[in-house]
Amino acid sequence: MRPWVRWSSGLVCAALAVGIPQAQNSAFSGGTPPTHTPAIAQKQLEGFLSEPLPGRAVPQDQPSFYKPDTLYQYIDGGADIYLLYEFRSLLHQDFKSGDAELTADIYDMGKPEDAFGMYAAERSPGYKFIAIGVEGYRSAGILNFLQDHYYVKLSGSGANAAALLDQFARILSRRIGGARTLPALLEKLPQENRVKHSEQYMRKDPLGHAFLAPAYVVTYAWGRLQSKLLISVANDVAGARTRLQQLAQHFRQSGECVAAPELGEGGIRARNGFEGRVIARAQGRYLILLLEPPENGAEILKTAAQSLP
Repeated sequence: MRPWVRWSSGLVCAALAVGIPQAQNSAFSGGTPPTHTPAIAQKQLEGFLSEPLPGRAVPQDQPSFYKPDTLYQYIDGGADIYLLYEFRSLLHQDFKSGDAELTADIYDMGKPEDAFGMYAAERSPGYKFIAIGVEGYRSAGILNFLQDHYYVKLSGSGANAAALLDQFARILSRRIGGARTLPALLEKLPQENRVKHSEQYMRKDPLGHAFLAPAYVVTYAWGRLQSKLLISVANDVAGARTRLQQLAQHFRQSGECVAAPELGEGGIRARNGFEGRVIARAQGRYLILLLEPPENGAEILKTAAQSLP
């Protein structure tokens, strides 16, 4: 497989940050409706960090706000991936509580699926996860979590910083409210043999192919064997069939592809020297693809298809 289409979170970020496409039709959005007025969004963000705060934390300055055209000023070199997921605004503020210092960054991503996509692009299944919001994780001096259409990143240092991070995260989670579940499509996909915390939402170039975007991806494992289940979301049935035809054409040009009607609608079996082995089919407005399928790959495709609306 080409290095630039590997599925590790870091390399996914590099692949995604190539450019910023037009907004795609998203599937299964939910939770709090996104804010449309910058002034309202800013007021909401400010409210999340209003007093009282844990540990009698004191703001060290006024909050800083960043928009899509100024985000690079705060995370130069890292802004493109956020813009790809249609970042709306960021609140950044520093606090001090006794000998502890804390920084809070709250990203308003506009939609729950975009917040999830951004969060998932930066996390790895090997992190130490905690039960907060939809999902969260922590390491030395860091606590990040996802909730509704917000991606919250906290960092701290000094005495009792770990406890302060946890307290800040809990109060922010309560104040944010809204949806605390993964995108509904991911909840519907098979759970057996699923690698926890492996889910992703990719807005651009899944497997290196623009025609597959947007797509949801989940990893499954059978011992040492791992497979990627990709659900490409089209606007309608015709769009899904077109994507399947494009996929088949790609494999015919780069390797081999044969019809596999036993897999379901438009089923194919394909392989090349880049992606490896693939089986795929259509289901409604979805293209379902299994990368490096196990022996029971056909059954997995069928189960995934049945789980989709």
